[in-house]
Amino acid sequence: MVKKNGLAQQFFIEGYDLSGDVGSLQEVSSPHAVLETPVLNKSGMVRVAGKSDGAISFNAWFNDASEQSFDATKALPTVDSVILYAIGGAVNDAAAALVAKRIDYGWVEGADGSLELSITARAAAGIPLEWMVMLSAGKITHASATSSASRDDTSSTSKGLIGVVEIIDTDSGTPTIIIEDSANGSSWATLLSFTAVASGSEPEAERKTVTGTIGRYLRITTTGSFTNCDFAVAYRRGLTEDDVDLG
Repeated sequence: MVKKNGLAQQFFIEGYDLSGDVGSLQEVSSPHAVLETPVLNKSGMVRVAGKSDGAISFNAWFNDASEQSFDATKALPTVDSVILYAIGGAVNDAAAALVAKRIDYGWVEGADGSLELSITARAAAGIPLEWMVMLSAGKITHASATSSASRDDTSSTSKGLIGVVEIIDTDSGTPTIIIEDSANGSSWATLLSFTAVASGSEPEAERKTVTGTIGRYLRITTTGSFTNCDFAVAYRRGLTEDDVDLG
């Protein structure tokens, strides 16, 4: 394990790359409710885990250029937003993903004349904040259909996988972004296919899951006819102790 600082991080919300606008994060958390269940045969309190939750709160410098902080956050939609916070720009960097409702949007003007946006998001759709790792090296570009270098997770697993994609921009065409897996690093199969997004329909983001056995090796493959697709992908293998068993 290597100690890391908080520099050179990346931040995406619904396909918008706000890495150059977000100045600070006030909260990135995955709390559990605790249920108090005292019983007669115990001299101390007995507590069990309740429902999971998730929250991300951040400040962004006001930027009204196209697809920057103001453009990305001004709508305050009632539908869910997919947020991805990458703690670095390399494959295997830690990441946090949240399917959330944005519940607060405010402007903060500093005494020095600075102007910040303050945004709060809370877990929605029954999905808590999920701690992941990056399968892409932060935001990457596929100039045309291709496969990225594979990642070796040292062993196969049997509890499914969660994947998140943030599609920032595509110059032309319609790419499909796929996560493939392999037991041996040479024979590949589609594990999870994200919804194809045509140029002009981005930015866009999506969270998807797959059940069953996941091969030891993973990689990103893009298909379709397109030019210069900018995107980021993170994933999480299911674990026995997860709240929801992907199976």
